[in-house]
Amino acid sequence: MRTEDRVSDQDEVIARYAAIASAVAGHGDLDDALSEFERLPETTPGRAQLAAGLVEAVFKTGTIPGPLRARALPGLLAAADADPPEAPGWPRTRTGAEVLMIVQAAAESRVADPRASLERLEKLAAENPGDPGLHTLFASARTALRLAVAAQQGDIGAVNRMRTEVADFVAGLPPELAHLPEAEALTRMTGMIAEQRYDPAAIQDTIANLPPGGAVRAAFDEVSADLPAVAALMREDSPQLTDGQLAAFAAHAEQPGLSPGYRALLHSQAGLAALRGGRETDAGRIALGLGHLRQALKNAGPDDPQSVFHLGVLATALIRRYETGGTRDDLREAAGLVNEARERAGGPDHPEWQLISEMSGQIGQLLGDRPDSYREALAGLRGTVWKVLVQPDLASATVAVRSAGDEAIAVARQCLTAGDPAAAITALDAGRGLALFSATADGSITDRLAEAGQTALAERWRAAAATGDPAALSSELRRAVMTALTTSSLLDPPHYAEIQQALTHLDADALVYLVPGEKVRPGHAVIAPASGPPSYLTLTSLSFDAIPQLDEYLSALAQRDLGPADEPAGSDGLTARLAEIGRWAWDAGMRQLIETYLPRMPGRTGRPPRIVLIPMGDLSRIPWQAARGPDGRYAVESIAISQAASARMLVRSATLPAVPLTPTGLIVGDPESPPQAGAGPLPAARLEAYAIRQVFYPGARYLGRRPDESVSRSGRGTADEVRAWLTTPGPLTGGVLHLACHGFVRTGGARASAYLQLAAGSAGNDQGLLTAEELVALLSGVPERGLGLVVLAACQTGLSLSGFDEAYSLGTAFLAGGARTVLSSQWNVPDSATSALMFMVHRNLRVNGLPSWAALREAQLWMLDPHREIPADMPAALRARLDGVDFGVVAAWAAFVHGGQ
Repeated sequence: MRTEDRVSDQDEVIARYAAIASAVAGHGDLDDALSEFERLPETTPGRAQLAAGLVEAVFKTGTIPGPLRARALPGLLAAADADPPEAPGWPRTRTGAEVLMIVQAAAESRVADPRASLERLEKLAAENPGDPGLHTLFASARTALRLAVAAQQGDIGAVNRMRTEVADFVAGLPPELAHLPEAEALTRMTGMIAEQRYDPAAIQDTIANLPPGGAVRAAFDEVSADLPAVAALMREDSPQLTDGQLAAFAAHAEQPGLSPGYRALLHSQAGLAALRGGRETDAGRIALGLGHLRQALKNAGPDDPQSVFHLGVLATALIRRYETGGTRDDLREAAGLVNEARERAGGPDHPEWQLISEMSGQIGQLLGDRPDSYREALAGLRGTVWKVLVQPDLASATVAVRSAGDEAIAVARQCLTAGDPAAAITALDAGRGLALFSATADGSITDRLAEAGQTALAERWRAAAATGDPAALSSELRRAVMTALTTSSLLDPPHYAEIQQALTHLDADALVYLVPGEKVRPGHAVIAPASGPPSYLTLTSLSFDAIPQLDEYLSALAQRDLGPADEPAGSDGLTARLAEIGRWAWDAGMRQLIETYLPRMPGRTGRPPRIVLIPMGDLSRIPWQAARGPDGRYAVESIAISQAASARMLVRSATLPAVPLTPTGLIVGDPESPPQAGAGPLPAARLEAYAIRQVFYPGARYLGRRPDESVSRSGRGTADEVRAWLTTPGPLTGGVLHLACHGFVRTGGARASAYLQLAAGSAGNDQGLLTAEELVALLSGVPERGLGLVVLAACQTGLSLSGFDEAYSLGTAFLAGGARTVLSSQWNVPDSATSALMFMVHRNLRVNGLPSWAALREAQLWMLDPHREIPADMPAALRARLDGVDFGVVAAWAAFVHGGQ
């Protein structure tokens, strides 16, 4: 090397020294100094001291370093560790820098082992106890890592629980920090992530409120070139992005200094933007998107934690190109990508397992070279069940199963296309009542683990369950358990033969899934008869789009649920909508079942044809028993209809020993609710409950108010009194529970709840609530409790609190807890008309000796009969209450459904 070249190199090194030293002293540009440091040769004398000085300078700014500075920390710390400073403050500064490195790695999905990083974080926290300056940093790092763990494992429930953790974190900040825009942004964005509902306008507003140039604003800018536009891609009506927007996404993915994994995620984002979330039709845009997605896969590499995601997204884009004019080569390439993705995913414990398995089945059907490819999609649904069973609470399970019903229907359509209705039944049940199933599955875990040879894990589970603390059955323990049981039958719906045995035991002719159509796809009735092969009917009008005034009908239901259903019963909007819905329900589904399918089945003497319905999605809100033919006859006049949450729950009910009805039990009549409950009095419910007790169950205990408004000497009808009765086994307690009180459903993600409104207890915080979740836990704790019949003569007791495919209601909660039979309502029922119906139900049970399903049906037919006779044993006070009641109006009789035995 020439002398002048060496002098030139030395001058450059000296210039870099000067720039770095100036920034360390607080006079120069810190970002320029960080860039200059990267160019210093590793053998440069004093390089470790310069690195330590730059780390100190990063923290001297008084603000959290932005993404660019945080990315420089690993290299700086590695250099500084070669000759660490002896200054007493260096260990603290180094700890802060390492924590920031962990946070940045989590933000960029670069944490290969989040749990190991979390352990390292806790070790650092233990080494620095009582340091208020590091406390906030440790708390934010814990949140970031837990979110990274949840994202890597696809633990939607854990993401949902992050909202509470973030709220606690913000609450623990000093007041001057808790009220900053950054804290509000963190709270709002965590809520959107937890709910998995992203409002582009809200995101835009959140970002706009952040101070320009701040670290949090920089982090948002780093995540995406246009975060609101990305959120909008999730909507069906999202607009096509401009060429300028797409160019910004491309430039954002090519910015310098990104890790390969983070660059891959940004290229995926650019690709999805070009593809408009998979809805694009322009060939040029699709080609542009495919280019970005191929680059993402190349950047990620096979060891990237998100490699399965990148493979699946690229395959989706290739399928889209095929759908819009591509060739079979696109499908073949997509098939190869999906096969590789399934191999890397390994099984149902991977968060992408269901999606890529469904894609595999879809591609196989499109290529036509694998007739049984739908079975891969069917196997993928085990991932949906797995995802639910690892959740530690109802709120988490509710979020985890939000799309389970739609996923099940998509796979069922593949099965029907292949001509396999038995597989379609398996698919549909894999998406039904999963949170309810999760609540009942815990009791069998210990035995299943022992059978699988997992004795140590079985003991851990048994010990945790014995504490009675739900938190002891943590998400981590559940994941270990479900991983061990992945190959067991726990993840599978019941076999076809089990369903047929249950139907035979319950004296029912068929289990019928009603599956809604979508766009050009027809609906179906998928049928498992008690004997013979499965079958299905194609129902072209069975779609939400075909339901007349569906929105008005659901609005009328909601309005009725909000207030008292006073007479006259036929005067409200619900009644008018019910008439239209009834005519549609006949044409869309009941006509073919009643006139075409059921007549071909072997006849049963002594009873009408009887089916058990599982309506999918919003179809569960339709009163199918009120489907009305052109001749004016209702479906209930031709057949008997029960409903089930799922085949799992049906089989479970059938296997429980019957509990005979006796004159004992518990009757609760209109307990006085606390004022804040907003629940008015139910005078007819008092008459009903008191009459039922006096006439049919003279040995039963009566709680609540009597017809004369006095309070029963046996009790006011508090939640504690009902809890005590439910958990007290023995024949003297009785097996009948009749609840003539208010029931409420509050939907809304993690805040969803369904509860009975009873009388408030003596404790100040006891508001008289008995929730569906608590009912399952209470009854599961006393499996020996023989609860034969539960009648919920209350509003909304059959309405699901967490999505209609979940079917998690007060009624199904009792069934999940072991009650043999439940009668519940789909809407707020007219007080006086309901009292007559309930009296006749119990009369049919106790006087006529009918099974519960027949007792309800005969009571409904009595309501419809214009020549009905009021029985002589109906008390005069209740009889007088019925003057002027229109018994035959649909709102008065069709709300109640039968479930169980």
